[in-house]
Amino acid sequence: MTKRANSSPHILHQPDYTAEQRNQFAEILRERIYATITLLAVMVTLWRHPSEHSDFGTIGIILGTGGALWFATMIAARMSYRIIHSSEEAAAKSWEASESARGLLTPAGAPIFFILFSFTNLIDLKTSLLLGISSLVLSLFLFSLYSGRKSSDSWAKILLYSLLQLALGVGIVALKIIVE
Repeated sequence: MTKRANSSPHILHQPDYTAEQRNQFAEILRERIYATITLLAVMVTLWRHPSEHSDFGTIGIILGTGGALWFATMIAARMSYRIIHSSEEAAAKSWEASESARGLLTPAGAPIFFILFSFTNLIDLKTSLLLGISSLVLSLFLFSLYSGRKSSDSWAKILLYSLLQLALGVGIVALKIIVE
């Protein structure tokens, strides 16, 4: 792959983005990754006991999880910024936190899509939950691959890095199953 002079392979290093915009995007991604990991744990629990939940109840749990994470983030940001900053600064920082918190709701999209797809009766709720779990794991793996590109030019190292992170994620899910 040939690169143009002064160009970067990373979209967020393009000259059109300021450092502040890149930082804001990093905050949104951090929240999205955090929500994906949390939602993954919830989805595994739902998948293990699909008969205890209706389709709409399952969607409610997923939306409730994302909403609760968003609300908790907003409360924590508001409280912490008020402790540290003046009123004006706290208001600005709270606004920044609300922008970052957008990423908390995004991971729910694919699992809800698969559950809605189960309404067609082509798949059951348990299968739709498994597809939702798979989509969350895949998104984490892709985030890992992309972040690995920042630390190495070797695809073998990047793949190993991402597979190790994937193994850690699988370990977290396995722990959730064992503890349950």
